[in-house]
Amino acid sequence: MKSKLAVPFLLFGFVIVLIVGFMTNGGFSQTNASVPSTSNSEVIDNNAVLDETVFPKDNVVDVKITMDALDFQNLIENATEEEYKTASVEYNGIKLDNIGIRAKGNSSLRSIGKTDSERYSFKLSLDEYMDNQSLAGLTKINLNNMYSDASYLREFLTYELAEKMGLPTPKYSYVNIYVNDELWGFYLAVEQIGDAYLERHFENTSGELYKADMGGSGSDLTWLGEDISSYSSLVEKSKSDNASLINMLNELNNGTDYAKVLDVEEALGYVALNVLTANMDSYLGQNKHNYYLYEDDGVFSILPWDYNMAFGGLGGSKILIDEPTQGALSERPLIEKLLQVEEYKATYHEMLSEAIEGYLSDAQLQTRVQELTQLIDPYVKADPSAFSTYEEYEQGVTQLLTFNTSNVQTIAQQLDGTIPSSGDGSGSGESRGGAMGMGQRKNNVQGNKATAAEGQPEADDQSTAIPAQAEQTPDAQTDPNQATDQQQTNDQENGARQFDKRGQGGQPNGMGGMGGGPNGDMNATTGQGSTTELVTTVISLVILFLAGLFITLFKRKR
Repeated sequence: MKSKLAVPFLLFGFVIVLIVGFMTNGGFSQTNASVPSTSNSEVIDNNAVLDETVFPKDNVVDVKITMDALDFQNLIENATEEEYKTASVEYNGIKLDNIGIRAKGNSSLRSIGKTDSERYSFKLSLDEYMDNQSLAGLTKINLNNMYSDASYLREFLTYELAEKMGLPTPKYSYVNIYVNDELWGFYLAVEQIGDAYLERHFENTSGELYKADMGGSGSDLTWLGEDISSYSSLVEKSKSDNASLINMLNELNNGTDYAKVLDVEEALGYVALNVLTANMDSYLGQNKHNYYLYEDDGVFSILPWDYNMAFGGLGGSKILIDEPTQGALSERPLIEKLLQVEEYKATYHEMLSEAIEGYLSDAQLQTRVQELTQLIDPYVKADPSAFSTYEEYEQGVTQLLTFNTSNVQTIAQQLDGTIPSSGDGSGSGESRGGAMGMGQRKNNVQGNKATAAEGQPEADDQSTAIPAQAEQTPDAQTDPNQATDQQQTNDQENGARQFDKRGQGGQPNGMGGMGGGPNGDMNATTGQGSTTELVTTVISLVILFLAGLFITLFKRKR
C-alpha cells in the first residue's frame, strides 16, 4: 500500500516544485530585464544605453511587439478603457517578455475612438507583470502617434529645444512599430516621467509627483484652499500627504518668497518654451494641462510634457510674451507672479532672446529640420496609414518653418519694444484652432503586407495651420527605401473619410486609417508566458495529481 501511495505523493511533490519554479521566475522565460539602480555608475551606464540604443536621435529603431491577435483586437476595439494586455517586445534588438501594452492619450484617444481609425498611441509598461523588469532602468515608454502633426517634427523639435534650454526633458526618438510582424506605424517614442527620469534629473525619486490633467480644478495653480480635493486636476503620481503642494500653492498665490517653493529658473524656462513654440496645449492655454510637478526637498519644478500641438498647432502666432495666456493672466499665477518680479522677467526675456537667436533662428532651425527630414523621409513615405499624404507632410514641414519665422519675428519685436509685450491683463486671446483637420482624401491602404501609399491630397487651404496627420502603419517586411505606390481612392461621405477595418482608408479631419490591423491577416502569435498559460499549467498538474490519487485509492479499495 505504501508503494501505491508513493506515486501520487511523488506527483504532488513534482507539482509543488513546478509551482515554486514558476513563482521564482515570474512564471515566464528569462528576459533582458534589468533592475532599476540608483548608484551613480549604473545611472551613467543606463544613460548611455538610453541614448545609444533606446532613444538614439540619429536613426530610427524598430519596436517589434508580439501578442495574441485576439488580445490586440480587443485592445484596439476597447482603446478608451486603457486596459493593459500581455505582450512581448523586441526593442532595437533587446527582447523583453511579459510586458503590458495599452492605448493611451487624452483628446486624441477620444477623437480616434469616435472614428473607425485604429491608429492609437500606446504605452508600454515593462514591469506591469514582472516586478523590477526594465530597459536600462526605464519601466514605461510612450509610443506617440503624432496626432494632428503632418510634419512629424513638432514634438521632437520642442523636446530638443527644451534640452538646449537646460530643462528636465524626457528621452525621445523616432521608432518604427511592428505588431505580430506587420508594420504598424512610424511613431515617436517618449520616456515616461518616472523613477529613471527623476533619478537622472534630480538624483532622487522620493518627492511628490503630480500630473496636470484636463477637467476638474487646480491645474491653473490658483489658491483654492487647504483641502487637497479642491485640486482634482493635479493627479497624484506618488504617495504623499500633499503638504508640500499646499504650501507651494499658498506661497505662490499669497506670499512673495517664490524661490522657497519653486525652482524659479525652471518655471520661467517652461513658460518660455511654450511661448517660443506657441504651444497653447499647455499651462498657458484653456486646458491648463500637459505638465508635471515634482517636489524636491520642498521645492517644486514644473516639467515639460506633450508637444504634438507645438509650433502653432492650436494657433497662437501673436502671443504677448508677458501675457501669454488664453484667458486672464491672473488665472495663471505661475506666470503672473513670477513676471511681476523684474529680476525674473529679465531672466525670462533672456531665455527668449537666446532661443530665437540660436536654435530657433532661421539658419539653425532650417539646418536641423533638413537633417531630420533626411532621416525620416523614407519612413514617412512607407507609412501606409498616414493621416496625411506625403505631399501634405512636405507642406507641413514648410508651414512649420514659416510659422516659426513669423513667431520669432513677433517675439523679437516685443523684446526690443517695437510692439507691446503685454495688454490689459486679459491674455493673448483665444486659440484660432489649428491643424485638427486638413486632409480630405481617403487614404486607401492594404492592411496585409502593405506597401507605402503616397496619396494625392485634396487638402483644405489653411495657410496658418499644419495639416493633421496620424501615425502610419508601415508593413513589417517593407523597406522604406523600396516602398512602392499603391492606388488610392477618394471616397468621401459628408466630407468624412471612411475607414475599412482591414486597414483600408482614413478618418475625418485629415486623419488616416490603420494598415495591418487585427483583421488584416496579422500573424496570431501568442505572447510568451501569459498569466493564462501559468494558471492552465498549474491546474493541469493538479488534475494529474488528483487522478493519480484516485487511481491508487480505487485500486486499494478493490
